[in-house]
Amino acid sequence: MEDILMEAETLAVGGVKEVIITAQDTTAYGRDLKGKPNLGDLLEGLASINGLRWIRLLYTHPAGLTDEILKSMASYENICKYIDIPIQHSDNEILASMKRRGGSDIIKKTIQRAREIIPGVALRTSIIVGFPGETRAKFNQLLSFIKETRFDHLGVFTYSREEGTKAASFSSRISEPEKEVRRQSLMEEQSVISYEINQALIGSIQEVLIEGKSEILDHPYVGRCSRQAPDIDGVTYVKGESLTTGSLVHCKITGTTEYDLFAEVLP
Repeated sequence: MEDILMEAETLAVGGVKEVIITAQDTTAYGRDLKGKPNLGDLLEGLASINGLRWIRLLYTHPAGLTDEILKSMASYENICKYIDIPIQHSDNEILASMKRRGGSDIIKKTIQRAREIIPGVALRTSIIVGFPGETRAKFNQLLSFIKETRFDHLGVFTYSREEGTKAASFSSRISEPEKEVRRQSLMEEQSVISYEINQALIGSIQEVLIEGKSEILDHPYVGRCSRQAPDIDGVTYVKGESLTTGSLVHCKITGTTEYDLFAEVLP
């Protein structure tokens, strides 16, 4: 952990405002280290570094996202109230076939606890459709789960057969056109959910990290608020003058699209 904290301190001294914690499963952090530090310990160490304004957590397995980790996130202002929980699916049989530990009950409980412990937390997930054995009924159950859960951000991928994996030998395969139909169905539903969530943000005050100039004349800058991860979520277009790339500014949200926000700098 000392190595990570030292690197983060060096980055902060160099002017870096945001660090992102990522791994195949960030909740597994520390299991192979002396003293068994955990992800909560790491987050608390990072939060104490002067100059780090945003600490963002990606790729958390729902079975490993404990109350301790969630409470650590809730305790520090510079830990983004944002969690990426790639669940892959919500059907227990599909999850078992994917070799995903836990099941739908653990997923639902983790999401519930995250929202209870961190009010206003933004949740992102990733879904795979068209996995062998995903019947129409199982897909419809997944669609219902997405409607009920209302993730802030969601990515959908179609299953791709990989040689050497157990699933590659499964016979109950879904056709490529059907996979794409299912992907589109989920994304269409998510676009409605995302738009409604964004609309609810209008009038709120958000801290925005300026990333550069935009191509929108009346909103000449583009950046992200803390509920938007780079490259995978939407962006925030900002109306203001003489803003510097890398600066953090307080803005009022004035409009939205399905995935992006529009804001103006507070006087």
